[in-house]
Amino acid sequence: MSHTSIITDYPKIKNFLLMIRLLFLLTKPQPQHIVNFIAATTQQGYQGKVTHVVDLSHAETHRTSFGKFLSKSPWNEDLVHHAAQRHILKQIWNESIRTGKPIYVIVDDTIAERTKPSSKAKNPIQQCGFHHSHLKNKVVYGHQVVGVLLICGSLKLPYTVSLYIKEQMSKIQMAIDIIGTLPKPPNEAYIMADSWYSADKLIKACRKQGYHFVGAIKTNRVIYPAGKRLGEQIQNYAKQLTPEEYHLVTVGKQEYWVYRYEGKLNGLSNAVILISWPKDALFKDGALKAFISTETKLSTTAILNHYTNRWPIEIFFRQNKMNLGLDKYQVRTATAIKRYWILMILSYVYCCKSVDAATCNSFGEGLRKARQETKAHVVKCIYEQAISGVSLEEILERVAS
Repeated sequence: MSHTSIITDYPKIKNFLLMIRLLFLLTKPQPQHIVNFIAATTQQGYQGKVTHVVDLSHAETHRTSFGKFLSKSPWNEDLVHHAAQRHILKQIWNESIRTGKPIYVIVDDTIAERTKPSSKAKNPIQQCGFHHSHLKNKVVYGHQVVGVLLICGSLKLPYTVSLYIKEQMSKIQMAIDIIGTLPKPPNEAYIMADSWYSADKLIKACRKQGYHFVGAIKTNRVIYPAGKRLGEQIQNYAKQLTPEEYHLVTVGKQEYWVYRYEGKLNGLSNAVILISWPKDALFKDGALKAFISTETKLSTTAILNHYTNRWPIEIFFRQNKMNLGLDKYQVRTATAIKRYWILMILSYVYCCKSVDAATCNSFGEGLRKARQETKAHVVKCIYEQAISGVSLEEILERVAS
């Protein structure tokens, strides 16, 4: 009696890989591992384990085979990543051309938290370290991840998820290098980030590539208001202004007191700085926020509305942790981790666009559709085996094998 899986290949996922032109970069057995990975990660119950990839995809291979594919198999993950990025850029750029809407490039980082290993552990996860978590406001152990998300209208696709190693390169330089790979946008385009990334050299790199920068900025940055002989830190200048010099601005459902400064700041010859307080917290300690825009023609409301488009990257990180195993993966080598993250991007893109190629799905909607399609595919395979005369006992054995 055969012990091969009763579930045949997933044709829609294979077509997705063909569309990205990945099949030309891999040897014959390797694409099936990626198909199995996408099939498994889009199923309920997936939590980042190698065994989940095999079990949930009903793969014919053993879990050690998939583990070797991630850690030792001879394939060039950078070429796979670049092929995925070309596809992602094409999708976003075409959407901007079709709709005329701006492109947003969101840069941020998160921590894939791991359990600190015992001092006696023989094979700890490579390249883990201690990092400050802004979310938890404490130092945690794990991998720090720099991510870039591309947005046009309702289409949101990840461009990269990369490991930050502070001994090798700063996060600012990582972001600059990533920005340098972006082509000239077809319409208005904005690179956005929180205050950690609002460094002069990153902002200049954005302008060099043809992108405006809109982001938060640290309030200790020095500006040069008219009438001031010397520069003034934003946080000091903000409290010298009178309430009458602020204007009430509505962003979404929230209201803020905002003062608009346009001019020089340290490192930049000209930009708009918005000094902002919540409506009910004018001049209160800890409530001050500041924002920067290199596009000086934008209105105050437009700048703040643009900045609200930074929030989806926080959702992106959370979705990857909850559904795709970003903080639960059980591979240990640096190579396997890098490859896992690249395959994770493919799963995310598959849900957003390729499940239903005619529309732009949100990840959540695409994930729901992917689960429905995989369940239907499994039922179809079982049905076809049953009508071809395969016994119930053999079907049950092969489904469980």
